[in-house]
Amino acid sequence: MIDAVVMAGGGKIEPLAGQEGVPNKAFIMLQGKPLVGHVISALADAPSVGRIVVVGPARGLKELQKAGYSFNAVDEAGSMLENAAAGLEQVDKDKPCLMVTADIPLLRAPVVESFLALCEPFDHDLYYPILSRECCERSFPETRRTYVKLRDGCFTGGNIILINPRWFFKNRDRLDIFIATRKKPLKLLRLLPFSFLIKFLTRRLSVADLEKELSRIMDCKARAVPCDLVEIGTDVDKISDLEAVNRAFKYGYTVQK
Repeated sequence: MIDAVVMAGGGKIEPLAGQEGVPNKAFIMLQGKPLVGHVISALADAPSVGRIVVVGPARGLKELQKAGYSFNAVDEAGSMLENAAAGLEQVDKDKPCLMVTADIPLLRAPVVESFLALCEPFDHDLYYPILSRECCERSFPETRRTYVKLRDGCFTGGNIILINPRWFFKNRDRLDIFIATRKKPLKLLRLLPFSFLIKFLTRRLSVADLEKELSRIMDCKARAVPCDLVEIGTDVDKISDLEAVNRAFKYGYTVQK
């Protein structure tokens, strides 16, 4: 069984959370459940997932537990990296751990299982899903995402990773780079060698190139996981995102193949 950490911490109130009257967007209500509730339910239903740890505001987590959600609650510690560390302190350090953001309400148990199957045999330190622009726009053409054009195609990242906890604690400083640039691909590319930037500008940079260089600068075995699991890439950042996932629930969401 693989443990999972759900990142439901806040910090400053985001515009969407403020508009919806909640401390952070993890607690925005959607179809009678908070966004984080949909994520917890998906993980709880996944056969491969064991312990579920949720990091967030103490009061909000207590209310979730009173509502019947089962998980280990960890009070938010501050920054995203500090919250990640607080959550990973509670899991089995000798097994890979899923880390999931709380704002992907379309997540379902089969999606979790599919992602884990793509990561087997779990011999890397970091697995990061990448989704093609085509598969995302087939299902949600109205949502806007950040894409990177590579030789292999045009990709965006997902909101779930599989990570080696022991590597995390050994390399927290390196992860600061990954977190700070996770939605700023051009900034990330500037941290890489000039030859990589040239490859990127001439559209000769491949997924394998990025894997190799990120593994070097982060001192790990990193692997990109190409997939069409749009549920893990459909996060709620804006009111238009919330409207899109609400429509998906209302009309019976299915992935458009």
